[in-house]
Amino acid sequence: MRSHGRCAPLSPQERFTIAHELGHYILMRDTVFRPQRDADYWLGEQLCNRFASQLLIPDSLLDKLVEPRSSRELAAAVTLVAGTASVTFEPAARAIASRLATPIAIGTFSLDPLVRTERLGFRGWWVENQAWWGARGGRRLAVYADHALAPVLRRMRSMRPGQTDSPQLEGAHSTRLRRGPGPRASFTALLA
Repeated sequence: MRSHGRCAPLSPQERFTIAHELGHYILMRDTVFRPQRDADYWLGEQLCNRFASQLLIPDSLLDKLVEPRSSRELAAAVTLVAGTASVTFEPAARAIASRLATPIAIGTFSLDPLVRTERLGFRGWWVENQAWWGARGGRRLAVYADHALAPVLRRMRSMRPGQTDSPQLEGAHSTRLRRGPGPRASFTALLA
């Protein structure tokens, strides 16, 4: 369901959505899996996301990855995989995280403060291949003033759009913050 009527190539988000929905079709056609509870529903979503990622991101591309030595190299690998496979950064990051031995964390934030609740923003998506700040990751979890990620969000709010920073954070030996346009920001880390 496009928001425009133009004839245009599929965007990375559209490609992933179509592959994800194909995953639902195959799951319903070829298995007896039928969600009965919320947990089942989310398992189905996870399976379809994994299917879409494996369909769109060739193993040959992931096989070429080298272990990153810095958060900058990790960010570059995510950008390369996303661009080459024509997917968004999230599935690229998830595919990379599943292949690396190096402990990493990658994610995006929406800097959306609400002073009266001390909310600083939200994690947009988050991937870790070793438990650090978000366990195994997740979506749309609020970050409040007492959260371990609070200093990161405060620093991101003070950055200009397009600016990057590499602060020292407990549990990581290399981090990279990048402030995007508007309230968006991204984060990569090599964990200690």
